[in-house]
Amino acid sequence: MSDSQEHTHVYRHGRGSDEAHRHDQALFQQLLRAHQQLHRHSVRLPNGIRVQTTSENPELVRVIQEHVEGMKHRFGMGRAIRSWDPLFSALFEYREQISMTYRNIDNGVEAELTAEDPKLIELIHCHDQTLHQFVERGFDASQHPSPAPEWVLAAYRSE
Repeated sequence: MSDSQEHTHVYRHGRGSDEAHRHDQALFQQLLRAHQQLHRHSVRLPNGIRVQTTSENPELVRVIQEHVEGMKHRFGMGRAIRSWDPLFSALFEYREQISMTYRNIDNGVEAELTAEDPKLIELIHCHDQTLHQFVERGFDASQHPSPAPEWVLAAYRSE
């Protein structure tokens, strides 16, 4: 992908501009700014992932918890984020076949994403890899498309 293509985004599910979207985006940006204060540990399950995202900073713990709650709500309502990114667009397209549960823990959140379809499990694993990149690299990682399964990328190339 050339640099000019990389920065030209096509939003497959529209762009959010309502108050809830702006709030969710502000939380996400706050996490990206403070990425070095975040910790993420994930375990691959036969049908998905279990992950803990934590921080020693009490304000970031609140932001993590609020962010995950907001993403659970957006996911359930089909209110896509990053719909220019093939991975996130696919997650929202298949959201009814993916289960997301979470619980707040002392220093953050523990969440599970699971599915029955092996292709969707692969999608969940790519999402996990993407979130690790956000924690490791912050805004730098957020400016680029996420790693995605070949079947997702092939579908986007054929459009």
